[in-house]
Amino acid sequence: MALVESSLRPRLPHVSATGSRVHNFGMGRVRVCRTSIVSIPVLALIATVAGSVAVALAGLALAAAPARADGDPASDVLLGQNVFYPYSPPVSGSLQEALNGEAIAAVRTHFPIKIALIHSPLDLGAVPNLFGRPQQYADFLDQEISFQGRQPLLVVMPNGYGVEGLGTGTAAAAASLAKPAGSQSNDLARAAIGAVAALAAASGHELRAGRNASAAGTGPGATSLVLVALGLAAVAAAAVPVALRRRQWSLHGRPTPSRRNGGSAVSRNARGLDTFVFGTSGGVVQPRVVVGLALIFGGVLWAVARGLESYGLNPFDIVYDLDQPPLLLALVGGWLLYRSRGR
Repeated sequence: MALVESSLRPRLPHVSATGSRVHNFGMGRVRVCRTSIVSIPVLALIATVAGSVAVALAGLALAAAPARADGDPASDVLLGQNVFYPYSPPVSGSLQEALNGEAIAAVRTHFPIKIALIHSPLDLGAVPNLFGRPQQYADFLDQEISFQGRQPLLVVMPNGYGVEGLGTGTAAAAASLAKPAGSQSNDLARAAIGAVAALAAASGHELRAGRNASAAGTGPGATSLVLVALGLAAVAAAAVPVALRRRQWSLHGRPTPSRRNGGSAVSRNARGLDTFVFGTSGGVVQPRVVVGLALIFGGVLWAVARGLESYGLNPFDIVYDLDQPPLLLALVGGWLLYRSRGR
């Protein structure tokens, strides 16, 4: 009787080495379906990359046109940059480089001034009534960007200047500044360059000579070269675990399945590194993991460079055109790719 029950008991299906699901019914074996073992990780990778690209494009689009519908566009820009430029007409590239260099030179002399160039009511977003009132707008803008104590601030409009976060003597120096020579965006930028130097001197911070010449070498070309260098460094850093594992394999051989499933605590730690770098394939480099590590390392390097730049300590002298969104997207993209490594 026990023999009959054993023969009639349904047997559990098993998965063959090729990924086909096989059912056992008595003496027969029926192949009912076929699934690819690698299809799930590949689809997860494709979905993750597609989602990361879509989010990145959306973020870059937002970074390219800073919050035009916001109540105060300048406050958003000045949280991550030193200068807010008018939307239209734009300031010429050479003047932008010169003014950015002036702002960086001021930071290096411990005079971290923020500058807002307001050409028209369009630059004020939802508060166009403050156009033509530079001091009132400076008071308003100061409340938006001063989170960690006094923040030196300069507002330049066609009819004059507004300042905040300055000492009494420096504020008096601002009152004696000559008005911009014209009402165009370039006129405002030229006036701001002279105003920053005058305000820094009144505060006891002489800007070093040759600062504009130094800034001229930090235009888009120099920035691109350094960003490429940062990217290469990120890829190299991400490849370090792979190189170390390959070296270990060359000395001790690749781990076999039996060695991976058992062994001492040391071998279990090695398996942890295998899982981190190679996903679940146990010996095949997973590109998505390397890409994820590269994005993470790149985001960290970018954050360090931006932090050094904000304190005037960046050895590359870069004036960044991009704000925080690319950094955040790099970190999020790296995290998503890393999370998909074992799926």
